[in-house]
Amino acid sequence: ASKFEDYLKRKWSSEKLFGLEGCEALIPAMKMVIDTAANQGVDTVIMGMPHRGRLNVLANVARKPLEELFCQFYPKLEPSDVSGSGDVKYHLGTCIERLNRASNT
Repeated sequence: ASKFEDYLKRKWSSEKLFGLEGCEALIPAMKMVIDTAANQGVDTVIMGMPHRGRLNVLANVARKPLEELFCQFYPKLEPSDVSGSGDVKYHLGTCIERLNRASNT
């Protein structure tokens, strides 16, 4: 989480990034909650969240391909996945199937 934030700050220093600074523990906590829920039989998780930390959650929890995230910083590039409202990079969403890290199911 921290390295991802550092990379974004270096690469796009003039952009407002709504980073996760100070809340990096959110990423492993979210992964643990999702894995625990899956172990208890939950098969679908729907998340909504504020802008702060959204790019980090999309990259590290939802595993949205970085290419699709980074396309948002280059207006002429079009990502193949257009989920989200599309008006700004902080309104991005994604839909994935994610294996449970504990059981690989």
